[in-house]
Amino acid sequence: MPKVSLVWDGDLKLTGKDALGHEVILEAHKKYGGTGIGITPMDLLLIALGGCAGLEIVTMLKSRNQKLLAFNIDIEGLVREEIPRILTKIYVKFTLRGELDDEIVDRVINLTMSKLCPIAAMLSQLSEIKWSYEIIKKENEV
Repeated sequence: MPKVSLVWDGDLKLTGKDALGHEVILEAHKKYGGTGIGITPMDLLLIALGGCAGLEIVTMLKSRNQKLLAFNIDIEGLVREEIPRILTKIYVKFTLRGELDDEIVDRVINLTMSKLCPIAAMLSQLSEIKWSYEIIKKENEV
């Protein structure tokens, strides 16, 4: 079972720590009084989505003998104005470079985002999640 703890560091900043001791600094957005030292909780949520999906995709591509050389994930979220200011739409763009089979990549990404990534499954209950991908076959791009 995941377990984390957070400690208030003064002002609008917290340090979160997982059971293994990894730390992350969380802070309010600058427009709400943050200093810019930490990551906002909303951004951390999007990073969690990208991390969950990305690790699953890399694992599945490797198990299917795909030669992945580089992998980037860009995520944008649309937050509604009303309180609570939740994410209403999330756009995920996967950019992959390597010797990759288009059909395998398509199947892996769709399976990951629709069934395997628990963060995507949870967020999809409240937000519309759309994803796309691009495969770059050339050696010097990404």
